[in-house]
Amino acid sequence: MTSIANTPSKRLLLSGLLLIASTGLLSIPQPTLASGSIGAGGGGISHFGQAYRQGKKLFFHKIACSQPHCPIKRHDVNAKLAASLVETLENRDELKEPEEATENDRLIKLLCPGDAAGNCADRPDEQDLVQYYLTRRFGLKKPE
Repeated sequence: MTSIANTPSKRLLLSGLLLIASTGLLSIPQPTLASGSIGAGGGGISHFGQAYRQGKKLFFHKIACSQPHCPIKRHDVNAKLAASLVETLENRDELKEPEEATENDRLIKLLCPGDAAGNCADRPDEQDLVQYYLTRRFGLKKPE
């Protein structure tokens, strides 16, 4: 009984086919990772990716969740609500009398450095992080 690769021409053909198959397998594109995820590579997560992730965590922990203490229910979050909150965050430095404060004004005060946030010493500006997250997530405008 003779084997398939017992002649030089068949061995050369078989080697060529193996080479083509192996290089084809190596050139299959790797899956693309979603926005805000930690990708492969030596660089790790960027400053902007970290800000996005932190803003998302803060938003869904302090403002919108499924728990009774959250002012907004998680499933009620949409682009219109996000745009409204981002507008409030952009104008947060404008002085308003307490009786003129809107619901959004009260919501952003739950985030540091807001009055209702609690101990904000040595903590990042959570309002900026949430604004960055909402802006990127809902494509409201290019972050600066």
